Amino acid sequence: MQMDRDRFFLELALEEAEKALQENTYPVGAVIVDEDFNVIGKGRNRVHTSQDITAHAEIEAIRNAGSTMFDAKINNKKFTLYSTLEPCPMCTGGILFAKIQRVVWLLNDDQGFGGYKKIKDSSVFLEKFKRVEILEEPLEDLKKRQLDLMTKWAKNPNNVVSLRKKAQVGSINPI
Repeated sequence: MQMDRDRFFLELALEEAEKALQENTYPVGAVIVDEDFNVIGKGRNRVHTSQDITAHAEIEAIRNAGSTMFDAKINNKKFTLYSTLEPCPMCTGGILFAKIQRVVWLLNDDQGFGGYKKIKDSSVFLEKFKRVEILEEPLEDLKKRQLDLMTKWAKNPNNVVSLRKKAQVGSINPI
């Protein structure tokens, strides 16, 4: 039963990947479903069509899921992301921040930018990290300003901690 469901949603993701290829961009598609197996977001790679290097299928699916994704963070709803290719590091970050609990993909991307599995063993990226200059916390005054912003954000009513508290007492409707 689960495999049949996975197949169905992976086929939807493949349809998105096919559209991407027809649009002359990287053929990757993604679909997000909720715990009741409703499609809440679809996406396809649009890097070339939109001239946006962040327009990956998984990120687009998360964006297209809209406010529904906040349910995952606030009320710990379970979502599954189906992708035609192993998510890259950027998309993996999006998946982790969206608190998507299950990810299914059709093809590992060991030779490309697939990163979901590799992030767990970051030594795979050692050569890439060697090419990046990193300068951490170089200016104390700007660091302090950012810390102040983070402190203010912690008290903001839209901070996920605040939203969870409101949801627990029933003062807001789940998104």
